[in-house]
Amino acid sequence: MQLVISPPWEPRLHRRGRRTQRIPRQWQLTLMWILLVFSVVAWRQGALFTGGVDSVVILKALLQSSILCWVVLLNLWSSERQLVGVRSIMLVAPTLALSIVGALAEGNLMASAIIAIRMTMLATTILLIMRIFPAEQVVSSLCIGMATVGMVSAISGLALGGAAGRLSGGIPPLSPNEIALLSGFPALVLFHQALRAQVRWWHIVALGVLSGILLLSESRTALFAAAVAAVMMLLMLRKLPVQTIVAGLITLPIASYLIFATSIIQHMMAREDSASVMTLNSRTISWSVVLNLPIDSWQRWIGAGMSQKTIAVQGQYWDEQVFDSSWISLLAQTGIIGTALIGIWVIATIHSAITSKKLRSLLLPLIAFLLIRSVMENGLLDAGALFLSFLVIALMLEPVSKSEAFDWDNSSLLKQPNSAPRFS
Repeated sequence: MQLVISPPWEPRLHRRGRRTQRIPRQWQLTLMWILLVFSVVAWRQGALFTGGVDSVVILKALLQSSILCWVVLLNLWSSERQLVGVRSIMLVAPTLALSIVGALAEGNLMASAIIAIRMTMLATTILLIMRIFPAEQVVSSLCIGMATVGMVSAISGLALGGAAGRLSGGIPPLSPNEIALLSGFPALVLFHQALRAQVRWWHIVALGVLSGILLLSESRTALFAAAVAAVMMLLMLRKLPVQTIVAGLITLPIASYLIFATSIIQHMMAREDSASVMTLNSRTISWSVVLNLPIDSWQRWIGAGMSQKTIAVQGQYWDEQVFDSSWISLLAQTGIIGTALIGIWVIATIHSAITSKKLRSLLLPLIAFLLIRSVMENGLLDAGALFLSFLVIALMLEPVSKSEAFDWDNSSLLKQPNSAPRFS
């Protein structure tokens, strides 16, 4: 007789006259991702971390530490292991280390070190999650986590602030661009599965709600990126199911009416004055300052640390400005060397997506969605949802990980019961 000892947090289902059966572990992964996404989104709108410690910083640190401990314990008790490569970690880790050196030279070591430590904890958490859970379940749970936080914020924002202007979050108080990311990413995953008729009716309802939230956010960059990703998914579709054709015939007139017969698109494009649009909402002012740093300065080569999120500007009625671009932020925070390392990481990930037949149809459009957003918004290398989602995709596309990849093009995760790792 074999004795199997389970951890104390292992839930069990007791039935009379039967052996004790384990409840599937998918709920733990989903809850983990909801908490993880909640821990990285903004709890205060417009606030930038400068190294100070208050209740919000402490609560976020405790939440992230608790999730990391949870994952470590699950790894200790797990009897199964997934293959995960280390290419992403080997490129992100030295970039973070380089930013700390730059922060030390700049004199803002404490704030930059805290951000680097948070990112290290997040990367470690994701790496451990993907060691014990199949990648397809991680993507599914990540989408649920992003959608849950985004929908709660959007719905509470509508309840508290009404429908006037751009949709901003209530609880948590997310910006329209954050809401667009949290709703756009899972909406694209659902759209990919819907094209292949691999969804149920409640997935279609969720897709409609998330698409509506994305539209109400009026995030031009996110909407353009989502449109590009959707077109890529359509072009990579190998066969067209009858259900998809019928759904397309129903949806096309509605979409055409919204685009051509209403002022939604015009209102969105004219959200600010034309001068603001031509200057990318004044983003180029801060970009030019970073791009014109002296080539012989240490800031140009190693940056000034991860806490460098604004820069002084001249000739304007404001003194400093946020970068509003992940790549300009990388230049300011990690210099040319750090930006080159992240560029190698991104290029390697894109190459792996192109050469992966099983993952290409889903992950390549998702990469396009995230990278287009990264040009106009911060977060590709930061303790945020953009970094989390891109790191998950990058780890899925590691050469070692692709050997056992889930076939997203021909299989449906949404219609199948989720398997889970065993803990013994």
